Amino acid sequence: MVRRLPRMEIQTRRSLHGPPRYHRRQQHGWTFLRKMSGVAGLAFHTTKLLPIVFHSPPMYESGGGKKRGGMVGASWGAGHFDPLLAIGMMGDVCVGLFYLVRLEDLKNAGAEGLGMAFVLASLVEALVFGLYLVSRRMGDSRSSTKTKSLGSRVNVTTGEYDPQEDPNALPSRIVARTVLIVTALISVISVRDCLFPGSILSFIPRDDIYLEWTGAFLHSPPPDTVESDEHGLEAPLYAGDKFVAQQMGMYLALGCLFKFASALFWSKGNRSMGGNLENVDRSGVVSSRMIWRAQALGDMMILGILRLFTPAAKSASLDLRWHLMFVAYEMFILFLYGFW
Repeated sequence: MVRRLPRMEIQTRRSLHGPPRYHRRQQHGWTFLRKMSGVAGLAFHTTKLLPIVFHSPPMYESGGGKKRGGMVGASWGAGHFDPLLAIGMMGDVCVGLFYLVRLEDLKNAGAEGLGMAFVLASLVEALVFGLYLVSRRMGDSRSSTKTKSLGSRVNVTTGEYDPQEDPNALPSRIVARTVLIVTALISVISVRDCLFPGSILSFIPRDDIYLEWTGAFLHSPPPDTVESDEHGLEAPLYAGDKFVAQQMGMYLALGCLFKFASALFWSKGNRSMGGNLENVDRSGVVSSRMIWRAQALGDMMILGILRLFTPAAKSASLDLRWHLMFVAYEMFILFLYGFW
């Protein structure tokens, strides 16, 4: 004789293990979120770490052939690291606030100590970055010797106008266009996942399939929908999945901030390197290139995760080939202009 479970026991088992029609297919989506969150966090932190640890001393290299001369390496005294530290400081504050807001959920899971460790580490690093930037600004204001800007777009050797040597130009127009196309799309999705999980963006094809595959309809079902009626009571049980989804969105958004800033927020710069006017330190390009190198490595890791989960996403009617092509194109451009 088949034993009929009481209605409360059925509801309890369904809450613990997830609805049967979602559970098996969404295991891949949940794993994808965890892997992508770890890779995005690694890309964010390595963007701060790699330029500081691995950088060559500054020197001027004259151009040969088609390659233009300019600074090779980076200098703390010239302020090449200031933009990186400023963006890293803002990112650390965001990470600390994120863990501080979700501290109650971590406490319920018995991970309050780990959450506080992340908060303290992020805020201490942000404080160190901020104190260094403030001390540099105060030192610059007290210094009597100021670097002179050429302010001219005329090539000293030929006397002809050269738009690529304009100190007010962007570090790279090709990188700027790539960032506006690719990074803008990634930032929209990442901000949605961080701040508005479960909200469907109608202008993105198959966005509802992506949300279903990653379990967003379980932890954040949209109001006044079938998903809300089915999973509204179970949503608090998926707080861990919501935490991972929002963490992934936050780290991806911070990576997008690095790319936007390095491509659009400052110009090439034009500082004189001594008495010879031809020795021009394009400080903005130096600051951008160190970010492009690290972000290219981050895009490589994200590309590997997307390629790894492409078959699993295809089984859920989600095609990741467009995502692969976009990220691969951006990685190629960042590698090209970061290392060449």
